[in-house]
Amino acid sequence: MIEKKYNFTVAQDWVPYFKSLFDIIEVNSFLEFGLGVGTEFICDNAKQVTSVELSLGDYNLEWTNKTREVLKKYINWDLHYIQVPDEIVKSNQDAIDNQYPLEDISYLPILHDLINPFIEGQFYDIIFVDPGIHNRGDIVNFVFGHAPIVACHDSDRTGRVIKNIYGYNIVNPPKNYVEIHKDESYCGTTFWVDSTFEGYKNVINVLMDS
Repeated sequence: MIEKKYNFTVAQDWVPYFKSLFDIIEVNSFLEFGLGVGTEFICDNAKQVTSVELSLGDYNLEWTNKTREVLKKYINWDLHYIQVPDEIVKSNQDAIDNQYPLEDISYLPILHDLINPFIEGQFYDIIFVDPGIHNRGDIVNFVFGHAPIVACHDSDRTGRVIKNIYGYNIVNPPKNYVEIHKDESYCGTTFWVDSTFEGYKNVINVLMDS
């Protein structure tokens, strides 16, 4: 793993867990939903990184452009910026106002169509869900089976993050995925690891100890 100084804040409190993973497994392909300061760290430690920014508007666009400028020399980084349609904007606000589970799930096929080009017929070493939109639990459900390690951020269960605002309470992992939840960080990070994965035991042990 590359040792380098980054300008991390509490928003990157997931980094220590990923450092532990990068120490024991070779990550050839990494898919992240969301991007930012932590993307540089990922690019320094994975051979190929795909970042998908699901944007709600100007704020996300500004952040994307800043990240694009910082990482412009990284040839192993592939950026995809997507302005989400009104149905996703509405469901995002519904999650903020009412929390999951949402009564109106008509947005789900639309969300699936947005992320499907990045997962259909594709397999990654790690998928990390941390986008600007609040429909994160839905995305986690969509990506199971496309990586042996799936992770999400802002999954705190102690009350530091508004309960159920990101939809992690509706995550329904396949039986072969084992959950490891980490509340030691302020925002919370959760992993699901495929128990049929060759390096499963090492990954579980490292995450439990980190």
